[in-house]
Amino acid sequence: MSDDRRIAAYYDARVDEFGHDPRAVDASSQASLDVRYRSLSAVADLSGKRVLEVGCGFGDLGAYIAARHEGVRYRGVDLSPRMVEEGRRAHPGLDLEVGNVLALPPRQDYDIVLAQGIFYLLREDPEARVRELVTQMFALASEAVALTAMSTWAAEPDPDEYQLDPALAVAIGRSLTKAVVLRHDYHPADLTLYLYRRDWT
Repeated sequence: MSDDRRIAAYYDARVDEFGHDPRAVDASSQASLDVRYRSLSAVADLSGKRVLEVGCGFGDLGAYIAARHEGVRYRGVDLSPRMVEEGRRAHPGLDLEVGNVLALPPRQDYDIVLAQGIFYLLREDPEARVRELVTQMFALASEAVALTAMSTWAAEPDPDEYQLDPALAVAIGRSLTKAVVLRHDYHPADLTLYLYRRDWT
C-alpha cells in the first residue's frame, strides 16, 4: 500500500475512533495544536491573503486563522475523506477538499501555503518525499511557505515516526530560496520552517 493510501486510511480510522478531537490527529491536546497554529500563522500577516493548507485535517487551523485575520481566502486539502467530511460539518464556511497537493498545478495560486505535521507518518523514502512536498508547496506560493514537523532534536523521539533533521529542513529550504527561517523555540519536539519569495538582487 502506498504512503498516501495508508495515511488516508490511518486518519479515516482515527476519526471513526475519536471524532473531532485532537487525538484524531495524534495531538496530545488542543493547547499543543494551538502552539503550532501560532507558530505557523506568524509567517506573515495573513489578512486578505489566499491561504492553502496542505493536510488540513478538520480545517481547525483554517478556522483559527479566519478568526484572527480579516479577509482570509482559505482552502484546505487532505488525503483523508473522513477528515474532510467531519471538517465540513464542523466548519461549513471553509473550503475543504479531499486531494493530494502533488496533483495541483504548480502555479502560484496562493499567497501563503501552510502544512502542520504532515511528514511524521511517511515511510517510503521519507527524505525524498519531504523534498518533493516542500518543493511543490513553494511552487504554489507567491509569498511564503510555513510548515511544522517533528524534529530529530526531540528529547525522546518516537522510533515509529519520521522526524525531520533541522539541518536537513534548512538545506531543503535553501535549495528553493535564500530567505529561510528555522524556529525551534516554541515546542520541545517540533520545528517550524518559513520559506519566503524575496528578490535579493
